[in-house]
Amino acid sequence: MTDSAEGRAGDVVRRLRAGGGWSRPAAKPPTDTAPRPHRGAVASLAVVGAGPAGLAAALTAADQGVRVLLLDSDAQAGGQFYRQPAAPLRARRPQALHHAWGTWTKLRDRLAAHVEAGRISHLADRHVWFVEWEFGGGGLFGVHALLGPAQTGSETVTADAVLLATGGYEKVLPFPGWNLPGVLTAGGAQAMLKGGLVLPGRTAVVAGTGPLLMPVAAGLAAAGADVAAYVESTHPADFVRHAATLAANPAKVAEAARYAAQLLRHKVPVTVRHTVVAAHGTDHVEAVTVAALDTHGRVRPGTERRIACDTLAVGHGMLAHTDLAESLGCAIDADGDAFVVTDAEQRTDVDGVWAAGEATGIGGAVLALAEGEIAGRSIAARLAGVEPRPADWASAARTRTRLRKFFAAVDVAYAPPAHWVEQVTDDTVVCRCEEVTAAEVREAVGELGATDLRTVKLLTRAGMGWCQGRVCAAGVAGVAGCSVGLAKRPFARPVPLGVLAEEPGG
Repeated sequence: MTDSAEGRAGDVVRRLRAGGGWSRPAAKPPTDTAPRPHRGAVASLAVVGAGPAGLAAALTAADQGVRVLLLDSDAQAGGQFYRQPAAPLRARRPQALHHAWGTWTKLRDRLAAHVEAGRISHLADRHVWFVEWEFGGGGLFGVHALLGPAQTGSETVTADAVLLATGGYEKVLPFPGWNLPGVLTAGGAQAMLKGGLVLPGRTAVVAGTGPLLMPVAAGLAAAGADVAAYVESTHPADFVRHAATLAANPAKVAEAARYAAQLLRHKVPVTVRHTVVAAHGTDHVEAVTVAALDTHGRVRPGTERRIACDTLAVGHGMLAHTDLAESLGCAIDADGDAFVVTDAEQRTDVDGVWAAGEATGIGGAVLALAEGEIAGRSIAARLAGVEPRPADWASAARTRTRLRKFFAAVDVAYAPPAHWVEQVTDDTVVCRCEEVTAAEVREAVGELGATDLRTVKLLTRAGMGWCQGRVCAAGVAGVAGCSVGLAKRPFARPVPLGVLAEEPGG
């Protein structure tokens, strides 16, 4: 790239920061009944994300006459939960990989009908990296997206309103050997199975904590993998105090029971209140060491045992994708794991921006569908100039209330071991992109006086790599003994300088 191109790219960054994005003060929650004015005969909505929440919002809004642009990074709609095998694989029984196939087929057919009628434009392979308010001075939102698997080109679409259904991603806490080939996230293993119809390895250990682990272990076993161990750091007794909340959600309890029955049928060894303390191998993971935990979340000395495997699927819960919301100036609750703050209509505190699904707090597909329906109805009403009627989404609202309470209890019960940091040795790599070790982070805190994640980043480069801290932030913060806080990234994903240089007005 030439010097002039680099200069133009820098100008674009400054323009986006100043004109539409991350430093702009958030608007107050709308209190009047008037919607935002829109251009053209038919109001338009840009939905970012075609998972359960995005699909529900797009379909509901389209039902009410809103013109919808549905942007998603995958080639097919469905998100991670409804991920489909790639079309060239010609899967004969894709329903075998899903437990909610009937719901998916209804969503798929409704989407196809709206696309055929021209009410929804499904823009696949669009990787949204920025959403800009007052794009071109026209009172619209500009949604900037990289194109295709290579992500080298870019396009911008405009809309009167935006629904952020950006989903979530997995939290993985570091331990010795977690950067070995063959160690992957539980969701990554599931994506390989659902999307590629391939097993990540022949002999797998599934470990960590969270509701995702059980279906992953069951799915791998059903597909033919030898699941040598399912290692969960919590204990069934941790759920006893939430018995009333669990009883109010019998479908969720039954779902867990079905997965447990599958593990039993495939003779998967299940170990509770244990954790992986190390992965071993040279060019590839060859074994893991697991150990028992006491009731305080500390490893019990002398309980270590080694399990041979060629794959470790590990996870410690989920985190919400909040980058686009942050860049728009939406309020983010960062007291713990961050999520986008919304009101009863799924509106953010920035006028014209709604959010639904995992971005507003981790809660699974059924909750995401309910939130998406509520958002879609609210958007359609407000863009049409009428006051939304909560009665129109009363059933979805009841589902939302019930499941938010349920997943709040699940989040508490599935908390990672309280003292996991004690197992992170000084030579453990905690930032894989920049190969920063725990010793370097501890030195930044103990000897150089770092007290927050940003200072640790400046002193060690932890979080400066390709993922920009999305993978390592929780682990680095844990080792440093500070909170994660808000990332304040200007863009939601890495963007080539050539793309920035070609931006209008650059």
